[in-house]
Amino acid sequence: MRNPSKAANLFLSLPIIVLLLNSCSKKNDEEPLVITPTVNPAPYTVQAYLLTPNDQGFNADYYRAARATLLDLQSWYKDQMGNGKTFVLNPVVVDTVTGLHSASWYTSNNGEISNNSPSGFFNTKYEMKQILGSKFDTTVYTYFVFVATGFPDETIPRGIAVQSSTNLDGLLIKGAGSNMYRGADGHALGHAFGLPEVAVPNADGIMSNGWPSYPNCVIKPWEKDSLNASPFFQMH
Repeated sequence: MRNPSKAANLFLSLPIIVLLLNSCSKKNDEEPLVITPTVNPAPYTVQAYLLTPNDQGFNADYYRAARATLLDLQSWYKDQMGNGKTFVLNPVVVDTVTGLHSASWYTSNNGEISNNSPSGFFNTKYEMKQILGSKFDTTVYTYFVFVATGFPDETIPRGIAVQSSTNLDGLLIKGAGSNMYRGADGHALGHAFGLPEVAVPNADGIMSNGWPSYPNCVIKPWEKDSLNASPFFQMH
């Protein structure tokens, strides 16, 4: 004869077991927020970093925003190319690194390092060379570095895109308010792939005046030709 008390105890314990299993599964599915820089990344991929100055704490919201933005841009570029090609991301999408300097260094004029002017772009590029050493190679990798301190946007073709906390704060805006900042990242990434500023401005090109309207902007045909010839654009 079946023991009703045992059956009742089993029935009552099932929700707890299911809850524990779901909790474990959710925890295992989540990507860790602090990533050790990839040792041997695949060639012709975009290596993205969230760089935190050494006098600041890690911002998990910045990490999530940067990661979501790059994945969104990867899909947008694929749709625009129209042939199945897009850029390939590092499997962890965004590595995290602690900078070698305090926040004020990135906005300072550090002489030749900064191209003799206050430049978050040149300072960040120099620091990434210091952090990565001989592994820093813009012929094999395209870099996108989000820096958790504020400075004006500036990206010079080719090899590396740099954005600051001004952009990251914009990416945290809920809803369509963040689209303009994603467009700015798509524009910077285009420069990192070697696309120049256009000679004659146009209203809808992401490399011209269209980036604030992202995702309702376009890659122009001549820009697609350049990206199609790039080893960084692959079937994906």
